[in-house]
Amino acid sequence: MSPTRGSVLSARGLTVEFDGAVAVDGVDLQIPTGGFTVILGPNACGKSTTLRAMSRVLKRQAGEIAFDGRALETYGSKELAQRMGLLAQDAVAPEGMRVADLVSRGRHPYHSAFQRWTAEDDAATRAAMAATRTTDLAQRYVDQLSGGQRQRVWVALLLAQQTPLLLLDEPTTFLDIAHQYELLDLLKELNDDGKTVVAVLHDLNQAARYADTLILMKQGRIVASGSPREMITAERVREVFGLDAIVVDDPVTGSPMVVRR
Repeated sequence: MSPTRGSVLSARGLTVEFDGAVAVDGVDLQIPTGGFTVILGPNACGKSTTLRAMSRVLKRQAGEIAFDGRALETYGSKELAQRMGLLAQDAVAPEGMRVADLVSRGRHPYHSAFQRWTAEDDAATRAAMAATRTTDLAQRYVDQLSGGQRQRVWVALLLAQQTPLLLLDEPTTFLDIAHQYELLDLLKELNDDGKTVVAVLHDLNQAARYADTLILMKQGRIVASGSPREMITAERVREVFGLDAIVVDDPVTGSPMVVRR
């Protein structure tokens, strides 16, 4: 499979099943290189399943996936982990692990069995914790943190991995509204610095404000994809989400903003 020009990650005919039921049905998609892409849709529409299949966490029943011009299955686990990072929504830390130790696991793809911790590893870990405001939590146990604190620690692990592609499955889960925007600001900064970001989100207005490409899904299929201005319309919102709304311009950013009637 040849990827679409300008796409870092692409799929053709992607089909994933759970217990004999089709969760993702023949999906074709392209993730633009250097973009900030958000996958949107109602609950159980296949958003997270698509993301997990594209990162090789879930097995697909049919279809082809290409990453950086190569079939996804040609990558070794360590090579893939150096180039693609995934934050899953069901990530669980081992019991009794301290924050600094968990974040340092982001450096494992760069180590062999006999390679020692390096100054580069230390710098990457410290920078990741500083960016996510988790430095002061370094010696705390992960299982003693609030849900929002744990989520920021998982993002720190992802940043310590230093991959050019970041995949995040509902990263704002457990975060209060202020910390949601802080995290999205951080992801936008990382995107502006050259990282390709792909996230599954539920909030239409946040997606429209931060992303440059939106992928709309419903019942395991892609309804449409394009810019926020193209995708966030009253007709699309009604079609995909069953919500009667009007779309106005965000008074701060000018991006489309959904207001329920």
